Amino acid sequence: MFFLKSGELQNHINSIIHKETQQHETHFDLTVSTVHKYAKAGSLDFGGSEFKPAEKELIKPQKNQGDDYGWWNLPQGHYQATMNETIKEVEDTIAFIGLHSHAREAGIISNASMLSNQQDENAITLNFFAPDPGCNIKENARFAVLYLLAS
Repeated sequence: MFFLKSGELQNHINSIIHKETQQHETHFDLTVSTVHKYAKAGSLDFGGSEFKPAEKELIKPQKNQGDDYGWWNLPQGHYQATMNETIKEVEDTIAFIGLHSHAREAGIISNASMLSNQQDENAITLNFFAPDPGCNIKENARFAVLYLLAS
């Protein structure tokens, strides 16, 4: 098994914002498109017949005068970020998604996720926690990283 290199990796990603900035040797930076706040509890059970996803509310970014892109000024709490990019044509690969180093250094906490090849062209989301002082995130910020592992 091996990580796809940059030339091959970019062939499996749609909606790239700025390839030269996002593309790296063995990973690709993913940019944040939308942020949702968890609003109502979901429900889990063993069999799934009583499963109910948590309800989320879209948070609109606030634009400062002169800015083309807005900011999400997030207080401490749990959120879900949706990326601009989607994955395509990923047969025989496993996608790993984790936080971008800048997001970690800004205090964001999140687990890594693994996506199967059945999720082709679906939105990439990452649940995260903003720390006690909160966090400000600008639209299209590099928020996560994508690695594709092939056999």
